[in-house]
Amino acid sequence: MEETPLPKKSGFQTVCKYFLLASAVAFFGWFFETMSFVILWEPNDRGMLTLPFCYLYGAVALVVWFTLGTPFSGNMGKLYRKMKGENPSRLRTFGCAAAMLALYFVAVTILSTLVELVIGLIFIKGLGIPLWSYKYYEHTFLDIVCLEFSLLWGVFITVGMCTLWPLFVFLEQKPPPRVRAVAAIVLASLVVCDFAFNCIYFIVTGVHFDVI
Repeated sequence: MEETPLPKKSGFQTVCKYFLLASAVAFFGWFFETMSFVILWEPNDRGMLTLPFCYLYGAVALVVWFTLGTPFSGNMGKLYRKMKGENPSRLRTFGCAAAMLALYFVAVTILSTLVELVIGLIFIKGLGIPLWSYKYYEHTFLDIVCLEFSLLWGVFITVGMCTLWPLFVFLEQKPPPRVRAVAAIVLASLVVCDFAFNCIYFIVTGVHFDVI
């Protein structure tokens, strides 16, 4: 029987696309946090999953992409082009670019803080799973969000959406639709099983399962 090829552009392919993009950001976030702890403090198992992914980063990236885009594309890009106008001078282009980066930084700082707060309320306060805590820092809210780290998030997201995000989008477009679909399904299955295992382990033991 002849197989029906997957459509190149479909709702399912779109879901696969953004899940893989979120996973790429989640892996980079896990790697960044893990290496930061190794270098600055001591090895520490980061994230809820046993797999090397911190999907908080992926969730933030998707929220930022769908609401703002990057500083010069998407919704923010429309504002940038409107501010710059037609045939702008170099000085005006530079000034508009600087203003957009500053505005984007403020916007993503607020957005990422809200996402971190919502996820923290669900997992830390609601389910009692201590994924992170800022109790040893000043300027915190419920020990879930911290002003200093929110500002740091803003810087990293602004830089990342200008550099890493376009790279991830470029790489995600390379696999054919069927390969993309299979990769997304396999990875999603592993993530769901991993998440279920960690939830059950926490319910039974009262502590998070740590590899390190």
